[in-house]
Amino acid sequence: MIRWVAAAAVLVAMIAGMFLISGKASAHGYVEGPASRAYLCKTGQNTDCGAVVYEPQSLEFPKGFPAAGPADGKIGSGGGTFPKLDEQSSTRWAKVNINSGTNTFTWKLTAAHATTSWKYYITKPGWNPNAPLTRDSFDLNPFCSVDYKGKQPPFSYSDTCNVPARSGYQVILAVWEIADTANAFYNVIDVNFGGGSGGPTDTQAPTAPAGAAASNVAANSATVSWSASSDNVGVAGYRVFNGSTQIGSTTGATSLNLTGLAPNTAYTVTVKAVDAAGNVSGASNAVSFTTLNGSSPGGNYPAWSSTAVYVGGSKVTHNGVNYEAKWWTQGQTPSATSDVWKVIS
Repeated sequence: MIRWVAAAAVLVAMIAGMFLISGKASAHGYVEGPASRAYLCKTGQNTDCGAVVYEPQSLEFPKGFPAAGPADGKIGSGGGTFPKLDEQSSTRWAKVNINSGTNTFTWKLTAAHATTSWKYYITKPGWNPNAPLTRDSFDLNPFCSVDYKGKQPPFSYSDTCNVPARSGYQVILAVWEIADTANAFYNVIDVNFGGGSGGPTDTQAPTAPAGAAASNVAANSATVSWSASSDNVGVAGYRVFNGSTQIGSTTGATSLNLTGLAPNTAYTVTVKAVDAAGNVSGASNAVSFTTLNGSSPGGNYPAWSSTAVYVGGSKVTHNGVNYEAKWWTQGQTPSATSDVWKVIS
């Protein structure tokens, strides 16, 4: 009897551990606009970032900031998992230009999760940008707080917030608190206040993207990729053109899966970078391709379904392109820029 009880206890502990791991693995996300420090590492605009370039969605640590959460000096990395993000100086990180007043903060969730709240903090006037980020760096009253009441958010979620007046370089701390785990996700955003907040107006355009290339060309789709541009403040996104007609855009990603293309049609595509002030770069090199004739081969994989559950290794076809899931997912559309899906032949 004692052995049976002990075995049962071990089994319960194992199952509980599996649920805890599953809960942590399925809840990930990062601030895509204005682009967070980690996201700009992923896009290549921040350099020497370490492993976070592969996992900007994984800045997870116990919730409860400022009473709990990441220790002082480890706020940038969300607790120290990616220590490069805790390096702090006035010139270390690319900055996104914003103004005080109404701003929209957009999260990209690689797996949606029941949510308690979204909160946003900003550094105090006169903070020291050349010292590690601590609680004393921030105004600990969030300038924006959204009670989400345990609901499940969409994969692309936005809050519209009134950002207080500041000048020059500041850091915004965005916190996504999960409802059914003990954790939250912490993203710092390096911003430069200009224009409406009394700082200098940014008039310098980003450099033109380079190395534009096409791949995965099918009957109705193709993937275009390019090298990241640079900017004196920070690149906000890219616009993709066929001739003079814009056919797509990204908020920082350096590739785009073009869908809805016509079969057996020639395309000549260029890419332009844009910064937060609206300055547009020159065009990249032109990349030409012709879509396939008729329906593109989809292999033997089933068509992707928004209601189906997929696990790591699941293969699907979507818009004529084959994809393989990296981990558990449901409802996230396959694309060349997805964190969950990868393109396969």
